[in-house]
Amino acid sequence: MRIEELNQEQNQQEISGLLEEHSRRMDDSIPPYEREVISLAAYEGDTYVGGITGDMVWKILNVHLLAVDPVYRGNGLGAILLKELEDRARSRGCKVSELTTMSWQAPHFYQKQGYGIFGEIHDCPQEGQTKYYLKKSLE
Repeated sequence: MRIEELNQEQNQQEISGLLEEHSRRMDDSIPPYEREVISLAAYEGDTYVGGITGDMVWKILNVHLLAVDPVYRGNGLGAILLKELEDRARSRGCKVSELTTMSWQAPHFYQKQGYGIFGEIHDCPQEGQTKYYLKKSLE
């Protein structure tokens, strides 16, 4: 046996196949693990000013990245992007949204958008900082 690096896309396909096979053996009513990506961008004229990405699996939206150009922060663009992502996921059947953020990033922003903290890792990546796990019902 050997362990080697493999192209991420190919490896994800192989892993997904193994997981699908396992799920079918455990409970054949479990739906397929099908990932759908949503990627939204905001522009002021021709200038990129922010964006958000996420994916949906098993009626769960997983928010990956959200950023707004510092010049445009504080005007609600982050909330608009997040709401648009949530609305599109909801229209595709998603029931809940989940994400992670760091203590120096945006935990309070997400809480203002209706997300609740359900987990924390303290002293990550270094002492005094925290990684937060948040979720929100989309129903």
